[in-house]
Amino acid sequence: MDHIFPIPGGTLHIETTEERLPLERLLAFAARANPRRPYLFVSKVLGRHIPCAPARMRETYRLLVEDLLDLPGPVWTIAMAETATGLGGGIAETLARRWQREDVVFQHSTRAPLAMAPMLVFSEAHSHAPGHLLYPPAEPLRNRFRSARTLVIIDDELSTGATVENLLSGIIPLMPALSRLCMVNLVDWLASARRAQIADSAAAAAGRPLTVSWHALLTGSFAFVPEPGFHPGTLPGDVTPATTPAAPARGDLGRRGVLMPAEGLAVTRHGIGLPASETAASIAAIGVGECALPSFLHAESLAAAGYRVTVQCTSRSPVKPGGAIAGSLACEDPYQQGVGYYLHNPPGDRATWLVVGESGAGGPMDAHPRRLHRMTAAPLVPQGVLRT
Repeated sequence: MDHIFPIPGGTLHIETTEERLPLERLLAFAARANPRRPYLFVSKVLGRHIPCAPARMRETYRLLVEDLLDLPGPVWTIAMAETATGLGGGIAETLARRWQREDVVFQHSTRAPLAMAPMLVFSEAHSHAPGHLLYPPAEPLRNRFRSARTLVIIDDELSTGATVENLLSGIIPLMPALSRLCMVNLVDWLASARRAQIADSAAAAAGRPLTVSWHALLTGSFAFVPEPGFHPGTLPGDVTPATTPAAPARGDLGRRGVLMPAEGLAVTRHGIGLPASETAASIAAIGVGECALPSFLHAESLAAAGYRVTVQCTSRSPVKPGGAIAGSLACEDPYQQGVGYYLHNPPGDRATWLVVGESGAGGPMDAHPRRLHRMTAAPLVPQGVLRT
């Protein structure tokens, strides 16, 4: 099916070959402040740039894991920072619950340094922030990593496949028991020939045949046609870290792996000072940067208690106003590297903003104190609450 979507600076032409969910339910569109890639596919089910109900997010995870029955274990999942950190955690968590597994581990790449050397550095060439870090698994998970027979790579979108190919070339040689590779995405734009090329590259990295499968809610192809005279501009000056963080980021929330399903992250209204659900206006659970899975799990627990809740997260991605982005708030860098952060499509002033971070730094509470009367912070996720 053919679709045409105007965005600031040009037009996106999309041809879909399969829509397990209709394109209009999955995607909206905007323009990046990025000359490497001036358009942006904005997910409606990710809980990142567009607020999304946690029930809708969980439904998305369930649809994707229905294909992942009978995977040989242990199962190691890796999600791409920063956009897919919540998606990856939600899929890994749902996979463990749906198929009653105790051998699923979730890890995500990061752009926030830890107090150790990374296991792997790889590149996302078209990104405003191309460098990805992948850290060694936590000590209790190292045997699971080396014995993992299934690797699941999770991202919101697969466009050229270059980033995942870079990851696979580095990670597969470190996994000697690997026999199965699953590529899980909300949207997959790859042609079949490119998929075959990536599968061959993975087998070459392993030095043996691998069973490779591809799973997405929408597949197809696209082309961006710029307007005459269109110039995408330059990247903002604060997309590259300018300083070493004052303190290393946390490794216990996914950067070094966590065992699924997640336990112990539910919050109660008494713990965060919310009014009773029948008197409360809507709640916006706002994850700070890569801290996306906790914001989803907090929101889900509040929705189960009767609250009207949505999820979204701050982001390093500089996006132009227009299309799917009605407005943006500048936020402080939670990792103290001098990088620009934004809350796109911020909630209205009538909503209570529940800010979910890993350290208490950054996020809209620091940048917009005049809104503090509408904000509250979830308790910081305690060290060790997610199992390793």
